Amino acid sequence: MTTPDDPTIPILSGTNLRLRPPQFSDIADRQRHGRNGEFRRMVGAQEQSDSPMSYADAEQWYDNVRYQPHGWMLEWQGRAIGHARLHQLDTANHRARYAIGIFDPTCWGRGFGTEATTLILGYAFNVLKLHRVDLCVLAYNQRAIRAYAKAGFVQEGIEREGVWIAGRWESDIWMSILEQEYRARHATTR
Repeated sequence: MTTPDDPTIPILSGTNLRLRPPQFSDIADRQRHGRNGEFRRMVGAQEQSDSPMSYADAEQWYDNVRYQPHGWMLEWQGRAIGHARLHQLDTANHRARYAIGIFDPTCWGRGFGTEATTLILGYAFNVLKLHRVDLCVLAYNQRAIRAYAKAGFVQEGIEREGVWIAGRWESDIWMSILEQEYRARHATTR
């Protein structure tokens, strides 16, 4: 296994969270939480039951997240609780797509998703100089939709019954935030 730390990914610190590059100890944090059925449902997995995660599977997850050029681990109280990233970066059009997943269920509903999203939006608009950040979220994932709205995302539309998940057609909500919307929300916090 190659060394995981990427010095080009900046550390972003908030009130409760520290967003940092992936590190080797994240494998154990991820494995500890296993495959949570509710988490899997919220991210659109076909299999939605609880099951343990082997070390090899946690290591494979780690290998996937550590090479994402704009990806962070969400660290709370010294341990990894989730992962967030900007992807599909389009430098010509100054835009990117956002994704986040908090795999530690004890951290759900505590504002960590909103905090991480706000920190990454600051990086997206102030450092990467993006004009637009968008995302796609399953319509039934109301907790995530509320967190995105709190961070400033607005709903653009619904892709009706566009994904087949666990034997049902489900719809996706498309949301975005533009640079001027971000700046207007954060003008008083500078």
